[in-house]
Amino acid sequence: MNADGAVEALTDLGLSTYAARTFIGLQQLGVASASDIAAVTDVPRSQVYGATDELESLGLVDVQAGSPQRYRSVDLDRAHEILRSRLEATTDRAFSYLESIQDEQEPSDGQEAIWTTEGTDSIAARVAALADDAGGRIFFATSQPRLVEGNVLDALVAADARGVDVIVVSADDEVRALVAETGISVEAVDRDDELEISIGRVFVADGSTVLLSVLPTAEIPHVEREAAFWSVDTGFAMIIAGLVREQFADA
Repeated sequence: MNADGAVEALTDLGLSTYAARTFIGLQQLGVASASDIAAVTDVPRSQVYGATDELESLGLVDVQAGSPQRYRSVDLDRAHEILRSRLEATTDRAFSYLESIQDEQEPSDGQEAIWTTEGTDSIAARVAALADDAGGRIFFATSQPRLVEGNVLDALVAADARGVDVIVVSADDEVRALVAETGISVEAVDRDDELEISIGRVFVADGSTVLLSVLPTAEIPHVEREAAFWSVDTGFAMIIAGLVREQFADA
């Protein structure tokens, strides 16, 4: 990271641009006057005073009385803790407000929620989140090793460890071997090469949560990357879950 990157990072943490540049300048100078700081930064001398006032109010600099006044940065470990705590406090305030207005939302109009997600990483994150919420039974199917590796498999293992009945089915030897190494129940199914669409993942939990994804094929040219729909605690989800149970009744 260069100086410009450091300035950008510090402004992301809540400092003004001049304060960020001043703080960086003090790391180079140690103890310095406003003139010294202006000489090594892009901060006009007239703006250094406001920048140091900002830094002092945050506890990031010490001020030495005199003529001229001189400034020094607090220890970097202390500065790191101050900025981290400030970021956490800001985040907590923002989400506290968001939660409060979420609680005030109008009742649903009764329309069942069916959500869509695109992209392998986004879908993997959604599967992992749904697995984290499962309490009784999880059924997961895929014939693509890359679609079960990483956080998906970690979430399935975690669910199994907390007592959820987890079963994975696959027509792929590599998938079955990968899952079997974790101790999760795994079953083989026949691959259906005549399907007009390529199923990516099938996830069912507790009979009321479903996620199904498809992969790009020549038969569905409008799908350019893995795409999924998912639903929780809806009549639609329960119907799909029932159909999956029938399809894989022996698993």
